[in-house]
Amino acid sequence: MKKVFIVSYSAGSYDDFYTKTIFVTDKKSKATKYVTKFNKLVKKWEQYYEQFEVKIGSFKWLDEKYVKQHFSRWHSLKEINNCYWEQIEIR
Repeated sequence: MKKVFIVSYSAGSYDDFYTKTIFVTDKKSKATKYVTKFNKLVKKWEQYYEQFEVKIGSFKWLDEKYVKQHFSRWHSLKEINNCYWEQIEIR
């Protein structure tokens, strides 16, 4: 049986949780490289946007003076959980 790898990412939580399929490949190495790169980029951008955050109690939130400029991108990044691949067999 031929095996393929579905590369996806998940985002949101509870009622707004969703998964998005990015692509399918028959090469495990390609799927693994993409997942690694995707997760590194998300982590890099999350670290970048930390400079615009303030800590309120135990939560981090975007500082009010940066909301207009950065909220959309910051919020999108906070929603992403992780990227991953799944292996399936084609019959």
